[in-house]
Parts: sequence; structure tokens; C-alpha cells
Amino acid sequence: MKTKSALIAEISSLVGAVGDKFDTDEVDAERDYLAAHCPPRLERTVRELPTLGLHLLAELADGPISVVGLAARAGQLKGTVSKHVQKLVDAGLVTRSPVPGNRKELQLTPTADGKRLIEVHQRMHDEMDAGRHDFLSRYTVAELSVLEKMLQDLLATSRDGVRLVPAGLGSPPAPERGAPSAREQT
Repeated sequence: MKTKSALIAEISSLVGAVGDKFDTDEVDAERDYLAAHCPPRLERTVRELPTLGLHLLAELADGPISVVGLAARAGQLKGTVSKHVQKLVDAGLVTRSPVPGNRKELQLTPTADGKRLIEVHQRMHDEMDAGRHDFLSRYTVAELSVLEKMLQDLLATSRDGVRLVPAGLGSPPAPERGAPSAREQT
């Protein structure tokens, strides 16, 4: 049986390897999926549109919304959203029109091409969700519970320089060179 220290080292190595495997600049499976499932006239747009722009477009699936409303819904700054909306308008995916009863504000509505891309984007995410579900279904409830706890802990973790600091703890003292840390000793 491996020691706790050996398991931690192996997990750290595996986390890095998994990140490298699925985060390559050479292959963009999501854009490939979108391009393959959209009309050919949209392929260039799909490949060039920033990811945030695609996700902002997806937010329009529920119907027209103002830039301010879109920024709030997406958790982004209004200026950032405005820049991306302009790219969506330029690409012919979104139109702007006056908000009834408000001469200052404009509402955003997807065009026919925008709606098509929204549908394909949603199907892609449904396919990704199904793949994750199929992958994780091989594990027991106990194994999934441990994984869920670890991922929640990672999300709550902060950094102190290059070190991870679990939520609720201050900065741990750095171990002496060559000496095992307190956690490695347990």
C-alpha cells in the first residue's frame, strides 16, 4: 500500500497530466464540434469568435435582453460585454433594437444564424454533460463522494504565492528543505 506522501505526489502528477491532456492549443474540440454542426457560412465565425462571445450569445436563448441585463446575468463588466456584443453584431449573430419605453437602452436579440449557433452550442454542452455522466457512472457513490469533496475543497482553496492554502487556514509555514511537511507525516 502506498504511503500518504506517495499518493499525494501521484495525485499531483496526475492532475498536471490531466490538465495537459485536455488543455492543448493544437486541438479545440468544442470549436470543431460547433463548426461541424453549423452551416458552412458560420465556420469562420465559430472559429474566430472569443469563447466569452459564444457564452454571451448562449445567454440570449431565453429571449431579448439589454446589455446591462446580459452583463449582470453573465457576471461580467458592462464594458467587456459591450465589446463582445459588438463582435456578435458584426458577425451577424445579434441585432440591437430599442427597449420599448426606454430610449436610452437597447435590447439584444439573436438573428436566425445566432439562434442556430445557440442551438448547436446547447447541444454541444448537452453532449459534454452526457459524456461526463457516462464517464463518472463507472464509480461508486462512495468514490464519487470523495471526488466531490476534493473538488469542492479545491474550489474553496486560495493561493499564497505558489502554495495552495485550504479554506479557513492561514498561510502554512514552509517546511525546511528536505524535511517532510506536517501533512506528509500523517
